[in-house]
Amino acid sequence: MDFSKLAAHYQESLFRTIIPFWTKHSRDTLCGGYFNALTDLGDVFDTDKVIQLQAQQIWAFSFLYNRVDAIPAWLELAQYGAGFLQKTSRPEGRWLGVVDRRGKPVAPAETIGPDCAAAMAFAQLHQATQEPALAEIARQTILNVINHRQQQREAWENQLGGFRQLKHLREPMSLLKALLETRPLLEPEFYKQAYEAVLSEIQNEFFDKRIAVLREMVLPGGYFCDSPSGRRLHGGYGFETANYLLEAAELTGNRRLAQQAVQMALHLAEISWDEPSGGFFQYADLKERPSMYSEWDRKLWWVHAEALAIFSRGYVHTRQNDCLKWFRKAHDYTWQHFPDNVNKEWFGVLDRKGQPVSTIKASPEKGCYHLIKGLYETWQALETCAAISSKTGSQLRLGRPAH
Repeated sequence: MDFSKLAAHYQESLFRTIIPFWTKHSRDTLCGGYFNALTDLGDVFDTDKVIQLQAQQIWAFSFLYNRVDAIPAWLELAQYGAGFLQKTSRPEGRWLGVVDRRGKPVAPAETIGPDCAAAMAFAQLHQATQEPALAEIARQTILNVINHRQQQREAWENQLGGFRQLKHLREPMSLLKALLETRPLLEPEFYKQAYEAVLSEIQNEFFDKRIAVLREMVLPGGYFCDSPSGRRLHGGYGFETANYLLEAAELTGNRRLAQQAVQMALHLAEISWDEPSGGFFQYADLKERPSMYSEWDRKLWWVHAEALAIFSRGYVHTRQNDCLKWFRKAHDYTWQHFPDNVNKEWFGVLDRKGQPVSTIKASPEKGCYHLIKGLYETWQALETCAAISSKTGSQLRLGRPAH
């Protein structure tokens, strides 16, 4: 593989197709914040605003400003969204799920996703501006999340023997990322305890070491539930979790954690890949039983963005040839099917044959976060691979890594 050429491709796609779409079309110039429902042409078709997507866009453009280039327009766009969020209500300290165009409540949050995204957003924006008020919002949000989850865990323990309660991987996954983002703002001992607790939850409750599978839903305590929900595996949440674990491994220098994250992703890839048609299924059944979910065979943009990132980054960390194999497969399928070569950005959902189910570019499920994060991480990993290749004096080839 020509890593330098691939890195340039990801960089160019990020700067010429993804970022321009969002900077041009997403801003609500009348009421503040960003639109979360855009057609392929960038036209608005609904004005309700999803708090998690608002926060993720603040994070994305603050992150670009901090990590790529201090372009004033990126910071200004992030601040524009933050100004809107700061005006929305937070009942009992928790962020809402959906607000209307002016910021009035529409629906409460169903998960901790909006809280974690908000903590990430204000922490990243604080890094760019050094405004104390932003740091305080991020800090207080993460404290509220951890307190809420502790109360939730206690409630589950008191309800044992009652209704079936399933825990979803997205909660500890989101909390792990939020903790990594807010780390500089928290007391070291508090951060250490919270980080170790959520890492243990992922490793010991959601990751089944016997069969090396990262499960999507488990019973409290990590017990397996032999039901359609309990057997369901989600490629996107698995790859995203592995990416966050790699980030944690980078911060701590934990090579064992990096190896574990890569193995999680590699095994999930084997299970969720559509061998006849290509691409990763949205859902797979742990025991290969018929799915009760009609959308199980859909191919989602963010699943593939996370896969590209984990396998390119995974190779940097482990030099495993399987990472290159899966990166190449994911790369070939992704760039053949997801980019909208006419109107820019990517199609969000494809059918099993690789045809777009819809051409919209923003929806309550689709924002800019995964593409900006995923393409950036892949670009950076490929540049590292190119540097490794250059240093060894030979081109790395699939199946023949240079050591």
